[in-house]
Amino acid sequence: MASLARSSVPSPLQPGPDSWLSRAIRWLDLPHFFTIAIFLTMLIAAIQPVTDPDFWWHITTGNWILSHHAVPHQDLYTFTVNDHRWITHEWLSEVVLAVLYAAGRLPLVSLTLGAVTAAGFLLVYLAIDRRVNFVIAGLALALGVAAANPIWGPRIQMITFALSALTYLWVKRFCEGRGRALYFLPAVMLVWVNLHAGFVLGYAILGVALVVEGLRYLLGRPGSMPLPRLRAMTIVLAASIGNPFQTGGSPEQQRLIVEWFSPNFQMSQIWAFEAMIFLIIGGLALSRRIEPRQFLLLLIGLGLALHSVRNLSLFMLVAVPALADYAQQARERLSWRWPLRALRTAPVTFAANVIMVLALVGVVALASVPSLVQRVDGKLVARDFPVKAADFLVQHPAPGHMLNAYGWGGYLIFRLYGHTPYQPVFIFGDAAVAGDQLLRDYDHLQSLGSDQAQLLDHYQINWVIFHSNDPIITELRQDHNAPGHTGWFELHTIDKATIMMRDTPANRAYAAQAGT
Repeated sequence: MASLARSSVPSPLQPGPDSWLSRAIRWLDLPHFFTIAIFLTMLIAAIQPVTDPDFWWHITTGNWILSHHAVPHQDLYTFTVNDHRWITHEWLSEVVLAVLYAAGRLPLVSLTLGAVTAAGFLLVYLAIDRRVNFVIAGLALALGVAAANPIWGPRIQMITFALSALTYLWVKRFCEGRGRALYFLPAVMLVWVNLHAGFVLGYAILGVALVVEGLRYLLGRPGSMPLPRLRAMTIVLAASIGNPFQTGGSPEQQRLIVEWFSPNFQMSQIWAFEAMIFLIIGGLALSRRIEPRQFLLLLIGLGLALHSVRNLSLFMLVAVPALADYAQQARERLSWRWPLRALRTAPVTFAANVIMVLALVGVVALASVPSLVQRVDGKLVARDFPVKAADFLVQHPAPGHMLNAYGWGGYLIFRLYGHTPYQPVFIFGDAAVAGDQLLRDYDHLQSLGSDQAQLLDHYQINWVIFHSNDPIITELRQDHNAPGHTGWFELHTIDKATIMMRDTPANRAYAAQAGT
């Protein structure tokens, strides 16, 4: 009897049914472990070093706002379009970036925007229908993150991605009659319009849903949204539109700025996007039910992504829930069962799951090291931007107007703005401020257009800073001395940056003084 009494007391290796360990063992089953593993892996895509050329002028603008207690309304940084109106949609994000950078430099910026991106991933996952198998849901999310891989990184655009995912989730649940969080959207939009110009996506998602649900109601389709909820959606949309906005790009932006190019399916980075398209087509062929609102948003997202790489994150947002839905329907239609049956979680499997989760945490931490140790004067920044050339220009300010590489404009602003004398750039990353004419002129200058010499004279360009292997550097190195045309000489080549100057006595004297 005594032995029977002792056997009823759980041993340390066999926790009682109500102990915290027992509850943890039951919770960390295969579905939860698989989901956690997927999200830990996704953190590798979310936490990345700073490589966005626009990051630098955003920080500089944030510092300007903090020091002047105002938002700029005209261009601050160029000599070419300094009279142009500047609509600083991102002013609040720029202030936040400036504060983060002051507090923790580049690592804190990477971690914070990585957390914003990861929150967007989570919101997309929550938008997947609850009846979808956990394996399908996790793989759909992983494929979606891979499909938009060229977009992820510490950039302001990630705020729009996360808020668009939140809007999509709220709209979906409201249309399904499962929530009223959509009523908070006007308050979110009030902040969003000051964070990033992509706030128009919130209007688009809600507007498309309202049109689809309105048509379903008018046509008397089964399961259509009741009229009171349609009225509520209309009121939310009207209350959200409180500011004028300016959207889209111009043909010049589409032609000149890499981010606005259409996807190049020859590049391996785009293959996941291509695979996702084919899987969606296959899923549609096997689906028994296609939800109109979801399908229309999917078509819009696909069209925008095919038009511009920049829109891959929007495609991912609307495509992941759709692909998971279609894949689940295909599985049900084909009566396909998983070859392996999930085992009941036991102490041994729980321990194995914990070890694998900890191992994944270690992998994520190791992959994040470049982001956590990144410095402004480090190798990662020097790989993409003219760090040493900017050091030289700070020590020896070059006279006259510069012509700079488009992608370096933001970094040169970050390094040179505030120094006396300030050396304004020719162009930088805000193409809307530049305008189409300046973009066309820049294209003709850097691509050796027939009017290159006239444009150099028109803008009174005295020196040029570009990549050493860019065509314009090769051209100017040839030092043409045609009648009426001033030749050029190489002032300095540092790492991958070359500075060329007009060959004049004043510039030769400057070069001698600078020790080149």
